[in-house]
Amino acid sequence: MPKQDTMDSPAPLDSVVGRSETNRLNLIDVARGSAILAVVGLLYSPTVASIGLVATYIAFLASGEALARLKGVASYPPVYWGLAFLGLVIVGMTYGPASWQERWTDVLKWRTVLWFIILFALFDSELWKRRLLYAFLIGAAIGVTASFASLLSGISLWKSPEALLRNNVTQAMSFAIATLLCLWLAWNHQWQGRTQWLLVLATLFAGNVLFISGSRSGYVALFAGVAVWGIWSVTRKQRRTLGLAMPIVAAVIIVLSPPMQQRVTQAVQEWNSADQAVNETSMGARKVFLVHTLEIAAHHWVMGVGTGGFKRAYAAQIAGKYDQNDWRSQVTGDPHNQYLAIVVQHGLPGLLVFVLWLGALVAAPAGPYRGLAMAILCGWCLTSLFSSHFRTFAEGHLVTTFLGVLLAPELRYQDGHPLATLSSGRMGETL
Repeated sequence: MPKQDTMDSPAPLDSVVGRSETNRLNLIDVARGSAILAVVGLLYSPTVASIGLVATYIAFLASGEALARLKGVASYPPVYWGLAFLGLVIVGMTYGPASWQERWTDVLKWRTVLWFIILFALFDSELWKRRLLYAFLIGAAIGVTASFASLLSGISLWKSPEALLRNNVTQAMSFAIATLLCLWLAWNHQWQGRTQWLLVLATLFAGNVLFISGSRSGYVALFAGVAVWGIWSVTRKQRRTLGLAMPIVAAVIIVLSPPMQQRVTQAVQEWNSADQAVNETSMGARKVFLVHTLEIAAHHWVMGVGTGGFKRAYAAQIAGKYDQNDWRSQVTGDPHNQYLAIVVQHGLPGLLVFVLWLGALVAAPAGPYRGLAMAILCGWCLTSLFSSHFRTFAEGHLVTTFLGVLLAPELRYQDGHPLATLSSGRMGETL
């Protein structure tokens, strides 16, 4: 019966009618469109990305749906553990040696977690999920085409071929995501065109990371992402074969890529010679930061030194240890290890809550999107051993954008209030 069918299937948010509701929904779509602008802007322009981020927040808050949507996702583990971590960061502002400017600056760097929560509540629409994925793919495709064209033609563009997208790290990690997205679309038959074009595009993205970018973070994000996605996508019987094949493929790629060999060898040499090096090196500095950060963490493992207090704690730790002309005497505000940075500022409880948030992301049901989300997340978790990629502007917003959009539950509404969720394509329990 038509009436019964209507009652059994609550109207999705996109179909709620009424003049006032339509106005709200238009602002929700504006917020979604602004998020798309932000993620494409992250590839090329911090200004454009910032405009998109701010516009998303404003449109979402002004939509009249913000409170209902946030209430609808508040019971999800990725949301409440994310809020718990942000709470610890704010509590950390109440103690420690940092100035208030340093404290607020550090808090703002963790806005990436808040961004994840907003997108988790915002992208309940399958249509808008696809729009964001396709927009990102188009933006990245323009970049990879320009990069290869500049390299092969010798024509200089706005930047060098390995860093057209802001810098080589942002470019490599963005192209790693784009590679995974192409593979996911092709494998899951989510592409209406010819699959061959997607595979060609994936090859271009991966080739740019491996042969042009020179970014070690990009290598890790790509290899780890493809490995996780591959294991996630195949059957149990196929996993054994895949597990044996992946190391062989990785070895062949390294042999075929002299730039990768050079960058990996350079990293090992810089790390091993950090104590004797006359000049500062990328990996040498990370080793020095690691040694002193561990020393600080050993003395502040319960509560940490407080939000924004890392730089002052590091300065106190190395005081008098080096000659003032020695590069090792340089004071840093970032140990280039996301996890140790959290321990130093928020203690082991802070790290525990952060890891629980990551675990909640891994456990979140997301239907066909889950494998793609986990592949991206794994890459960031590994690169964050040598960087702070969960809270840098470009990389931090990139990963939280994709996690928020891909893992977002399909909330259903009636009269502006959440009724139920769809998880993995099936109706969930009433909220």
